[in-house]
Amino acid sequence: MNAGVSIVADDTRSWGLETPGPGLLLHVPATGRWARRPSVHLEAAPGYRIRLRGAGQTLLWTRIDSYWDRAAFLRGTAQAPQVLPPLSAPEVRAVEAASGTGAWWEAWAWRVARALVEAPLPVLHAGSWCLRPVRAIASEKSERHPVSPMEWGFGQPPMPPHSLSAVTRFLHAWNEDWWDARTEHTPGVVLGLRALSSPEDGRVKSWRKRARDGTLPPVLLLYVDILAKWLVLDGHDRLHAALLEDVEPPLLGLWPFVTPPRPASAVREEGALFSAEFQLRSGATPETVDRVNRMLLLNFTPNPRGTVSRAWPLPGGRASWREEVSARRRVAPAPLPDDIDWDWFT
Repeated sequence: MNAGVSIVADDTRSWGLETPGPGLLLHVPATGRWARRPSVHLEAAPGYRIRLRGAGQTLLWTRIDSYWDRAAFLRGTAQAPQVLPPLSAPEVRAVEAASGTGAWWEAWAWRVARALVEAPLPVLHAGSWCLRPVRAIASEKSERHPVSPMEWGFGQPPMPPHSLSAVTRFLHAWNEDWWDARTEHTPGVVLGLRALSSPEDGRVKSWRKRARDGTLPPVLLLYVDILAKWLVLDGHDRLHAALLEDVEPPLLGLWPFVTPPRPASAVREEGALFSAEFQLRSGATPETVDRVNRMLLLNFTPNPRGTVSRAWPLPGGRASWREEVSARRRVAPAPLPDDIDWDWFT
């Protein structure tokens, strides 16, 4: 165990998620290796240009519109790094608790937490993290992107994961209309970081048997709030096996969190109540009620815990961004879509 990292039980009152088991909080010091950029991290340049890096390679470029109405995504050509060592059969059998029970989730959470701390390609950085079981919701229950500061701000809880099957569509570049309510664009969608292995791959076949037996180890997801997505950090083959067997995969969610002080504010609270009344007036659908409840919790909870994904400055700024994206387009492994405004993106 790396000295200085504290791991304790998660005492958060509510993350607003379906959490089928106990979670852990990891408090990482700002010393030693933790003071540096982790191997997997975000970088940012002006104009909402976001770059996801892994093991020194770019995995994803994202440009977000200044009004947050749309975003465009371009994958890199590098393979996603393996941040955790492959699970062996003896390691899986060592977790003897019945699958899905509190003891089973606790055992896997501790195993994954230790692996994250000891990983040679770190994902963690200085600060506080939550590692907790999460359950995917039906895609039609996902929330639309917010349109008001009463509904959103940095430091909210993560959105529930949905649309796990999206990992089977490994697009090299795509547009997202964040004003639209289509579920493949709504917050919480799951994004794979590599193309899935063939169904005939040996590991996929092995995991399919465990999926049928109900003994599949959890898939590790990382929530990135500025992208409103869960990234598959570890377990692409396990997730693929579960999809092939049409079973619900166990999911462990990982996200950094902050606890900003929240003084009482009559203006903020009255504004939230007015917004809630306005939204419910048009029809209290289950989705609207869930969205309003999240908004009210956001505005009335004192000192709420929420997630903020950290990004480091992109070396070279916009000039490097333009050069890299232009070079990536020249070596595209397949024709890139022409519905992306590449002049704007670059």
